[in-house]
Amino acid sequence: MDEQNLYQNIKKKICRMIYENIYQNGDLIPSERKLSEEFGVSRVTIRKALKLLEEEQIIQRVQGSGTRVALQYGAHQGTMDIITLVAPAQNAFFSRFIDSVQTKAEEMDSLVLFKQKPKNISLEKCLYQIYDKDLRNVVLWLEDMELGNDALKKLRGLGMNIVLFDAAFHSDYADSVCLDNREGIRLLVSSMQKAGKTKLGYIGWDDMKISSVKTRQNTFSYLVPDGLIYQVPWKYRNNLEALPSSIIEQGLQKLNKCDGIIYGVGELGLPFERKARELSNDHQAAMIDLLPGSEDLDILTLDQDFTKMAEKIYECLTKQNQRESNWKACLYEIKGRLSQKI
Repeated sequence: MDEQNLYQNIKKKICRMIYENIYQNGDLIPSERKLSEEFGVSRVTIRKALKLLEEEQIIQRVQGSGTRVALQYGAHQGTMDIITLVAPAQNAFFSRFIDSVQTKAEEMDSLVLFKQKPKNISLEKCLYQIYDKDLRNVVLWLEDMELGNDALKKLRGLGMNIVLFDAAFHSDYADSVCLDNREGIRLLVSSMQKAGKTKLGYIGWDDMKISSVKTRQNTFSYLVPDGLIYQVPWKYRNNLEALPSSIIEQGLQKLNKCDGIIYGVGELGLPFERKARELSNDHQAAMIDLLPGSEDLDILTLDQDFTKMAEKIYECLTKQNQRESNWKACLYEIKGRLSQKI
């Protein structure tokens, strides 16, 4: 291994030790001599590796005090050459979303890499593998993947710039870009009410750990306190073909006295409304997400503006790559667009 690769490799090993909590933020790390003995390299190599870590604001060397881990959680100076997108390819909107991101990437002269988390490893490990390949810009579509705040904090401190997509919550260590879920549900409810629908129901997924699922249902409950709610098991999320007719019929039966039904996601709206027509259920339907077939079923839809979301994502990453920008993490909610009137 040549000298440059050698000290780059030492730098990566120290970063991994920080990520794995062997060295925590504020800890003193061993002296150059001890590190030289531990890694079996010269002190010159260790010194070069530590210089890189100091330049990236990962450590701080103070004369007479030693070397401490000193992670910084603000913006990190970098480039936008490569953007890594970590997302669920099974999602019905994946193709539209990645197309919008790639279109914006062309304008920014960036390359987009797609990474789907392997089933046999944790998301934390998946993201560190990306970091270990010197990829520093990540757009993360969590969906039902869990990521601990501690891992997110360490990745930020080590120099990774991150935007969370479809995450309807604020994080201190990454920007979040999502649909304005509250406004979306409010628009659908008000459109129903203006059309004279007085008994409203809601159908959505049952996994309330997912921020968008929780926000949409809670907003409906707030706006329609006496509204009926039916939850569909999340386990059918990526396998709607296996959704039993009995679940659909049970939901329609529970809401059979409603003259308006709002679906938290379009992927549920379509199969439920097809069955409703078979059963001659008489109600108006509305849903979030424009999908092929919604117009044929006369469903009022709120479409997500993926173009604006992609623009906001790149705006966030640009700020995160400028150390002088005084970046602070923010939640950005992008308004949707009603596709039609009732």
